[in-house]
Amino acid sequence: MSTPTAARTGLSPGSPRPVRPPLWARPATFPDLYCWYVLVCALDLMLTNFAMTHAGAIEANGIAAAAIERFGYPGLIALKVATMLVVIGICEIVACRRRITGVRLAEWAVAISAIPVVLTLAQLVLHALYENA
Repeated sequence: MSTPTAARTGLSPGSPRPVRPPLWARPATFPDLYCWYVLVCALDLMLTNFAMTHAGAIEANGIAAAAIERFGYPGLIALKVATMLVVIGICEIVACRRRITGVRLAEWAVAISAIPVVLTLAQLVLHALYENA
């Protein structure tokens, strides 16, 4: 006779649970979304650097501004990489429990990270237009 737990897990009572590799040893759950996320974060770094060095912009994010002030641009890169690792790690952990929630979280990470890129591009276009006027 099958128990409700056995029906859910596909295991018969008394059988050992399958061994799952640790999180860091598994392939990425959403590699395409993570590539987009890394691309958007890299664009954010490049555009921020360009806007600060060529257009006289300042960093609006207080934590990022503190990292730049204390460690320079390498500090901003380290902060961005650490943030990316945390976000991807959280997406992977959430996806282990609820895959659809994990994919939505990864999609939102890409979308939210694209906001500063779009705003910086708009600022640079406006700066170029008014600088030449």
